[in-house]
Amino acid sequence: MQFHLPDPRAFPLYEGKPANPLIDLALASLAAELGVIQEKRDTELREHLAHLLVANNTSDISDALVRAPSLAVQRHVTRLLASAHVDAGRARGDASLLATVFAIPVVIVAGNPTPVNIPGALPNISSIVALMKEHGALRGNQTFALSNALAASSAFALEKLPASLDWWAPLPDRADSPVRVERAAMAVPANQESVFLRFLVGTALAGPGVDLMTENDTGKWGMPFTQTFAKQLGGGTLSLLALPRPPRSPLAALFQGRSAQREVSMQLFATNAIRKFRASVGEPEAVISAHRTANGGEVRLSLSNPFDEKGAEGFRAELHATDRAQDVAVSMQDLLRECNVESVTVLADVFPDMDSATNLPMLFRADALEGAADKAISASMLH
Repeated sequence: MQFHLPDPRAFPLYEGKPANPLIDLALASLAAELGVIQEKRDTELREHLAHLLVANNTSDISDALVRAPSLAVQRHVTRLLASAHVDAGRARGDASLLATVFAIPVVIVAGNPTPVNIPGALPNISSIVALMKEHGALRGNQTFALSNALAASSAFALEKLPASLDWWAPLPDRADSPVRVERAAMAVPANQESVFLRFLVGTALAGPGVDLMTENDTGKWGMPFTQTFAKQLGGGTLSLLALPRPPRSPLAALFQGRSAQREVSMQLFATNAIRKFRASVGEPEAVISAHRTANGGEVRLSLSNPFDEKGAEGFRAELHATDRAQDVAVSMQDLLRECNVESVTVLADVFPDMDSATNLPMLFRADALEGAADKAISASMLH
């Protein structure tokens, strides 16, 4: 069944006053009718972004992302920023060493009967490196190293990107620590499974023209990684599952990791909530809706049952610059199909963050959708 979920985010009108060259180049690229023209504009945009990172000027990049007149422009600038970050780093490093900087996204599911704080570093990173080399990670590369720090998404924040160019500095200057990245511990509450996103950042040496990050899965090293990770940080009453994703360039790893964390979080929510409904009142009914928030927008999944008088169980998926609301909605629908949830309603309007009647985040019950359109944000307020 075909459906369309509107994007809830608001984008400002851009008239070029004041001008932002990054937005102008993105608009020119997206409007180009010939591939050669689009490629030229993209090259200019990428070079401009790299120059700004080297000059430690992230304000112009931030302005372009905030003032982007459409999701297409915002996505275009964000994606080319990932490539420009690598270009700027390589310009900082020693070209003769052909260093590759990469990050491994790791989605961590943890639970414990009592509150516990999981350290933000692996005590024996050499065992992780050894198993990855043994099982052919990074296309069988044998000259790479990993920092033991478990970095949070904030390590790749825009304002930190200029400092991160030092990750491409010559390897001899790094001794046993390939990169300097802040550790991020994980606070696990009592009796509640939590999903965290962390990254292992590393460097590798490769021959000319060799791309080490072409693999689409973790292959043979994924399972040993998961087992070794759990042995180092888990144990006792702490239940810990680490799910690595393939290595990518730093910002590409961030985009991939956020998507993976959302996928795992959504699966955890859906399986727990659906099991609870089926064990108590019967089959749940689902509603997927788009909501505008102070930070941009969310796609929400609501589960309810007419025989359960409580409010709907809800999952809130924050939309980042590389996300499309429609794609998130499709992933929700696919998950519900896998869980054999037959009643799924997708609302075609954009709704506010909070319900004015309850002063709580807005969620919809499938048996109370009459008049839902009256709660939508009016067309005059959508832009």
